Amino acid sequence: MKKKKQDIRQSTPLPFPLMALFLIIIVTLTALSYVRNGIYLNHVTLWADITKRSPEKRRAHENYGQALSSAGFYKEALREFRIVQALKDDESVPARDLYREIGVVYYRLERYDDAIIAWQQGLKDSPNDPSLLNNLSVVMLQKKRYDDASRYALSALSVAPYMPQALNTMGQVHLAKKNYEKAVEYFLMAVERDPDVPQRYWNAAFALEQVKKYNKAYQYAAKYAAMEQDPEARKRAFRYMEHLKNVMGGQSIRH
Repeated sequence: MKKKKQDIRQSTPLPFPLMALFLIIIVTLTALSYVRNGIYLNHVTLWADITKRSPEKRRAHENYGQALSSAGFYKEALREFRIVQALKDDESVPARDLYREIGVVYYRLERYDDAIIAWQQGLKDSPNDPSLLNNLSVVMLQKKRYDDASRYALSALSVAPYMPQALNTMGQVHLAKKNYEKAVEYFLMAVERDPDVPQRYWNAAFALEQVKKYNKAYQYAAKYAAMEQDPEARKRAFRYMEHLKNVMGGQSIRH
């Protein structure tokens, strides 16, 4: 099994000249808490063992599929999700959760049309699920179907008005459409609602630069650099901060 390195939940930003249309989007995913008293260190190993002992349990296969997906073993994850579909429904796995995870795998494989089908199938079971609605917005944005992306993100926000993921997605939509003032508005709301996601500071910094708020853009880029753990991403951030200082013509940074 070949592990695909990039995980859409933790992706490094592109160099700043390319960010406007190609920012990596953080997809809203449901994760279970794997607490097993420290006995198992590897979630894949844990759930592989459980499915061997309980081969007829849909929840075990669904959890195993999630673990495989998170580890980058996408084809194997799809295999487990198909097993869940084939087993008798014991009501342990809601359809919305199963199709959410199937869509995530397809998205990571860049099979965007299949991801859309999966997430729309999940909506048939739970039409007001904000996570599914936001995921659909994300994939529509990836396909440059900006009106559809906006529609789904706004639907998510109508259900969960302060959902940071959907606020961030709306910022992405407006950024792609070059509605920079609105992009700033949504990115700043996303940061306010969930200040622990570095990528949103990066998004806000770029949008702020587009509306010529260079000092504030620098501040958000600096916050991103302070939070980001990936060394290469930090280097890009520092280069971007130097770019902003050059744009400001040597003005002092106000904090």
